[in-house]
Amino acid sequence: MQQLIARVKEIVNLCWGSFSAKVGGDLLLINKEASMQLHFAYILKNSMDLVIHHSNESVSIELEKGILVNQRMRECDIIIRIKKDEEEVILPIEMKCYKTISSSGKLRGAQDLFRYGIYEDLELLESYTNICENRLLGIQLTMTDNRNFVYPKSKKGKSWNYDVSHDTVIKNGIEINIPIGGKQASAKLKHSYHFKWVTVGKFYFLKLEAL
Repeated sequence: MQQLIARVKEIVNLCWGSFSAKVGGDLLLINKEASMQLHFAYILKNSMDLVIHHSNESVSIELEKGILVNQRMRECDIIIRIKKDEEEVILPIEMKCYKTISSSGKLRGAQDLFRYGIYEDLELLESYTNICENRLLGIQLTMTDNRNFVYPKSKKGKSWNYDVSHDTVIKNGIEINIPIGGKQASAKLKHSYHFKWVTVGKFYFLKLEAL
């Protein structure tokens, strides 16, 4: 099973690289998170057969899968079901997309909410493992065309406690309680993360996994 899981993660990496190259090279037009999810899931689904090496192995993909977390139903953007013989594990993926111009053509704001949203995704991915022991620590994928998220000229304001800039490191977890958008927002992470953005064309891409 461990070899199959490793092959699946390698394909996720390959597909994320391909997706990034296609978006950065203007082959894919992404205008919001929904289209990001669909295009990436399409690339992923059409590549997963490469990881199947034996007749007792199978891999399937589901989008917007409902998962109950602390009495609240949350929708995981993508889950990958990995099965070998009678053993099955689930690899969850959460995604975020921020375009400076929204799909309606207007200048987009809420940058503080976006940064917080990445931390919220990481918290969700960690919480999924507490619900069921067959869930793996998942993967968070983010894309943006906003350079300020990646290479900010300054980090003014409390919302930058949710730092997502390039080379940010979280060691052995973090707990933050900062009001965002006029509402109390908190995130608690247990694991370590290294924010390493990749620039392709006019876009920036981030893949986060617990270290």
